[in-house]
Amino acid sequence: MSGMDFDYPVFNAAQMLRFVNEDAYLKWMYTDLLKKGHASETALEVLFNANVLGDTAMTDEYELYAKKGDKR
Repeated sequence: MSGMDFDYPVFNAAQMLRFVNEDAYLKWMYTDLLKKGHASETALEVLFNANVLGDTAMTDEYELYAKKGDKR
């Protein structure tokens, strides 16, 4: 299978954190996970897996936070 068959988003902690900081729901969930004792990167990955993967709209939004200037 080549990487061109499907365009799944790839988890990136810095990118996900930028997304979380701009989304009230994700920010609330992230804060809750931190309060429960999860490490920051673990919390970000949990949110990514639960909210971005498999959701086209969330994937599109996530991709906007890839690298400043890459996409608009």
